[in-house]
Amino acid sequence: MEIIYKGKEAETYKKSPSKPSEVSIWIDSYDDLFSDFDPMPYSERTLSDDFIIQVKKMVRKKGEKLSKLNLLLIEQVRSKQDEATIAKRLHEHFQMMAGQLGDDIRKTNRRGFILTVSGIICMIIASYISFVGSEQYVTHMLRVLFEPAGWFMVWAGLDKFVYDSKKTKKELLFYLKMVEVKVEFSNYLPAI
Repeated sequence: MEIIYKGKEAETYKKSPSKPSEVSIWIDSYDDLFSDFDPMPYSERTLSDDFIIQVKKMVRKKGEKLSKLNLLLIEQVRSKQDEATIAKRLHEHFQMMAGQLGDDIRKTNRRGFILTVSGIICMIIASYISFVGSEQYVTHMLRVLFEPAGWFMVWAGLDKFVYDSKKTKKELLFYLKMVEVKVEFSNYLPAI
C-alpha cells in the first residue's frame, strides 16, 4: 500500500499536493483494505490493522475535518459493485468502532466515579475513626486499613477519568471523523 496525495478533482490522479480536506491512499487491490486471515466476503470482512493505522496517520497529518477518503486503484482491478460493498463496509466499521469506544468511555468514567466516591467514603470513615479516638485495637486496625485504601481509590478513580478516558477519546474522535467521511474509489495512473 502506497500513500499519495490527491491534487485534481478528476477520475484519474497523479502524485501531487493534497487538498486540505481529502486523504488519498493508493492500494494494489481491494484485499489491501482487509485482513489476510479473514476469508469472509467484503461485506463482512475484518479491516486490516495496517490500513487503519495508515488512515490514522494521514488523518492526524491533516489535523482538520476530513471530507473524503479516496482509494486509488489501477483501472483494470476496479469493480463498481465491490466498491459500493466496500464503502458500505468501511462506514459500518467506523460506526461500530465509534459506538464501542463511546461505550468504553462511559464505562471508564463510571468506574472512575465509583472508585473516587468509594475512596472518599473510606477516607471519611478513617477520619471519623481518628476523630472518635478510641484506643481499641479493632478501631486502630480499621483506620490503618481505610486510610490508604481511600487514598488509593481516589487516585485510581481520578486516573481513570483523566488518563484512561483521554486515550480512548483520541480513538473515538478519529472514528467519529471517519463516520462523516465520504469513501470514493478512483483510477490511479502512476507517474512515468
